[in-house]
Amino acid sequence: MKDNIISFFLTVIIILIILVTIALSLDLCGIVSLPEKLSLKTYLANTVEVVGFGNKGEVYYPDYEATGVQNITIVTDNNNPENNDNYVDMSQIISNTQTPTNYSNDQEQTTIVYGNITDNSFYYNQLDTYGKTIYSRLYSNLDNLKTGTYSVDFGITFNDLLQDDSGDVTLTNAFQLAINALLLDHPEIFYLDVTKMYMFTESSTNIRGTTYKISIGPDAGISYLAEGFQTKSDVLIAEDEINTILYSLKSNLSGDTYTQIKQIHDYLIDTIEYDSTTSSDVSHTLYGALVNKYAVCDGYAKAFKFILDNLGISCVEVCGIAQNSSGVTESHAWNDVLLDGKWYAIDITWDDPIIIGGNGVLTNDLRYNYFLKGSDTFYSSHQEDGYIVENGKFDYPIISNSSY
Repeated sequence: MKDNIISFFLTVIIILIILVTIALSLDLCGIVSLPEKLSLKTYLANTVEVVGFGNKGEVYYPDYEATGVQNITIVTDNNNPENNDNYVDMSQIISNTQTPTNYSNDQEQTTIVYGNITDNSFYYNQLDTYGKTIYSRLYSNLDNLKTGTYSVDFGITFNDLLQDDSGDVTLTNAFQLAINALLLDHPEIFYLDVTKMYMFTESSTNIRGTTYKISIGPDAGISYLAEGFQTKSDVLIAEDEINTILYSLKSNLSGDTYTQIKQIHDYLIDTIEYDSTTSSDVSHTLYGALVNKYAVCDGYAKAFKFILDNLGISCVEVCGIAQNSSGVTESHAWNDVLLDGKWYAIDITWDDPIIIGGNGVLTNDLRYNYFLKGSDTFYSSHQEDGYIVENGKFDYPIISNSSY
């Protein structure tokens, strides 16, 4: 009788051991999920690491030089009859004559998207599958991102990619290009400081291997809202301010497409003052240009694109380098616009020069010196540069050879 009892208990213990072993094995294989206190996965490698440039997956975004503006001296001389109020001392103007080296009008531009692009997808269309996934997920979460602390969870979307030895590099490049494409396509996203957004990789290892989960969000909970915006409410108020200005501007436009483009060009020149102090990051944004009335080159370019987007006129922001009036070559931004089936370049920043000395006025020749220009003249001072990451670049529209 005693032996039977011992045998029974041994049998029960063996069955329990088998069941526990099966349950733990299924949990390790990911077939079932046990509570964390019971799971062996708690005691196996499970790390959180950050991938990207340096020690963190921070975003690279072009740093536009605030000195990228034309300085022009205009002199009024009423003592001489040959001079009128619009006389310009041309000897004080440094012409831009340096031709960019190694530039071809059609070099490596076979992936250009032609035709109407008012759906703000020009740069999106140049991304690979991974970049498009990141771009789309971020764009669909814009309302959440306005909080400044929201993390966009991609789960195991990129797990298969990260199983490859070079998968982390591929994903990091896709992340960089996607962020830049998003901001170039959508100037209305003025409230994010993407240099404070990071891509995190959580790796979980079990007997079946390593599983990678990706998220994009703040580092240590620090807000990634741009300078001047503390809460989502701040962002919503700023959007209302911009939309009020947009509505007023649109209601005063008239004429054909060319005339409207010219009116917007003139409006920005008349209302924006170039921020030569570079003291505010907001000057690089749509908000800085339209609301604060202070901007640098990419602020001008973003404001122009935003307005034209809302008029259904195809426009892209272009990044590159240019030689300014002081003969200095530096980072710069301008726009390409589609008009009557052809692309033309417009540099509103340089059409709004800083007047040095005198009390004259800017002549039309200078006011429209970079308005709807073709490659024959525009590329004598400007050079496109679409490289964001190594072996990863954006192409730009091929503009007309001749000006409009």
